Amino acid sequence: MVENEGLDETGIYRVCCVASDLQKLRHEFDRNRHRGEELLAQKNVHVATNLLKLFFRELPEPLFSSTLYKQFLHAIQLTDVDNQRVTLINTLDLLPSDNRKILFYLLDHLIRVSDHSQKNMMHLDNLAVVFGPTLMRPSKLITTAIYSGSNQRLNAVTNNNGQAIQTDLDQMSSELQGSMYQCQVVLACLKLRREKLL
Repeated sequence: MVENEGLDETGIYRVCCVASDLQKLRHEFDRNRHRGEELLAQKNVHVATNLLKLFFRELPEPLFSSTLYKQFLHAIQLTDVDNQRVTLINTLDLLPSDNRKILFYLLDHLIRVSDHSQKNMMHLDNLAVVFGPTLMRPSKLITTAIYSGSNQRLNAVTNNNGQAIQTDLDQMSSELQGSMYQCQVVLACLKLRREKLL
């Protein structure tokens, strides 16, 4: 549906849809795939793209396996471009075969989407921002280890109701940095795939 009807759609993969409608459609796919496909055919392309992102976001184990999370982050932080590429490729080779096949299929699709970026405004960078945190996330154990060593600086912040809530600035900063690296990993993989190095 996306490649047949949506490659020229502005903001493809960026435009959101109603979350409750998306969840209903997802549940329909879980119950009856054929009925889900019939309902999806009646929707616009943004529903399909959001459903795909939801699928990857809700996987129990991310496509970029959480067991390799630190290795991917290490690879993307290497300053020597050639070393970075080799390390990324070697780390991708450690992914389970099914993950790699699905990842390469998705990367090929996203490259085709970016080929229409003059109309849809979705360059590889934009697609990496959308898919980085969706395809990559640390395990709970890694997250706990990263944050347990922080200074635990707490500041009072008010929520929408004016109530004071506590936030951990170090944790927020680390999560933001992690999201940035996730996007960089996905972008590097998209470029490697486009260059036929994957």
